[in-house]
Amino acid sequence: MKVDLPETPTGAWSYDDPSYWDADSLERELRRVGEICHQCRRCLPLCPSFPTLFDLVDATEDEIAGVTNEGFDRVNELCFHCKLCYNHCPYTPPHEWDVDFPALMRRQQLVRAKRDGVSLARKLTTKTDLIGKVSSLAPPLMNFANRNRVSRIAMEKTVGIHRDWVQPSYYFETVARWFKKRGGPRVEGAQGRAVLFSTCTVNYSDPLTGRSIVEVLEHSEIRVELCYERCCGMPYTDVGDLESLRENARRNVADLLPHVDAGARVVVPGPSCSLLLKEEYPKLLGTPEAQRVAEATRDAMEYVVELARADVLKRDFERPLGRVAYHAPCHLRHQSVGFPARLVLKAAGAEVELIDACSGVDGTWGMQARFHEESMKVARKMLDRIDETRPDHVATDCPLSALRIEEGLGLKPIHPITLLRHAYGLGEE
Repeated sequence: MKVDLPETPTGAWSYDDPSYWDADSLERELRRVGEICHQCRRCLPLCPSFPTLFDLVDATEDEIAGVTNEGFDRVNELCFHCKLCYNHCPYTPPHEWDVDFPALMRRQQLVRAKRDGVSLARKLTTKTDLIGKVSSLAPPLMNFANRNRVSRIAMEKTVGIHRDWVQPSYYFETVARWFKKRGGPRVEGAQGRAVLFSTCTVNYSDPLTGRSIVEVLEHSEIRVELCYERCCGMPYTDVGDLESLRENARRNVADLLPHVDAGARVVVPGPSCSLLLKEEYPKLLGTPEAQRVAEATRDAMEYVVELARADVLKRDFERPLGRVAYHAPCHLRHQSVGFPARLVLKAAGAEVELIDACSGVDGTWGMQARFHEESMKVARKMLDRIDETRPDHVATDCPLSALRIEEGLGLKPIHPITLLRHAYGLGEE
């Protein structure tokens, strides 16, 4: 197989490089990488993008040269940025061929958004803080609307969110309100410092996870402060809104940096958000400040394992956890930190069944009515394995995967840190 070398490896592109946005340069890279993927086909089972690409190649005698730009756009639409193909691919950087399919799909998505624009309905799905703030003022009304069949059909027709997708619940006592009400940190931090970046999902829709992180860390004498003013920006990546993403990144780095410079770890209870802070903030901003925040960032259970390995985490567990089906999210696996939740839950006495299969959501892709069927096909393996496990508890670090599990099985998963809180006997919820 003869493959031309890239002009610049896809993963090394700068967002500020004019060539990044050049349509001809993008097409050349799509065809170069497409040729490699076509000859390999190792990623065929991972997501809808690869079968679609290979069907397009096989439908023409010219193979990759016969795939139209519209065909590449379809491949891009079906990519939901789980990043599993990166870990699966044998040609990722550093390699002579330097294949970074997720980075290439993101580049194509941004170029398409610049070319075609973004619909108002899609833009509305990125306003997570606005939706959360309004919803937390009158949670019963929003929760009723999110579960009412008539309003869900209307939502599908207007915003494009599938009627069967389980919408998150909202609470008046957000993590921020709870933390302020309790008076802030309650330990001096004899064993370390952390700053909780609670994420929009946990702050407004899963405050128990935020409270659990604070209480579990304080139990091991870690001083925990809260720093959450706005979303990490992940929803903007779904629609290709680079400038809004950059603005949130700038402001979040400015807010978090004083905590980092004071010696705190940035603890993030969602792997998509922790991945964004770790990988994308330095690329988006290109500043030493962004790099320092990235290096200090830990996914929540990753940080707990770090404490355990430093012999800081207390082991005085009081309550049994039984059998736990633990779903390991794609964006956590991409971080190459192992399965920290499995390690900790086992240490707490749980029998853990690892479910390392994709939920098929990743951002807003799996919520959309036009992709719902494909999304459920991807999620089927995960749902079947959880169902076969017959667990006492279902746990996942990913809030969107939790909603997919609830949609598919009627079970309500919780974050592993909440199970750990229960094992310590720190709360009744």
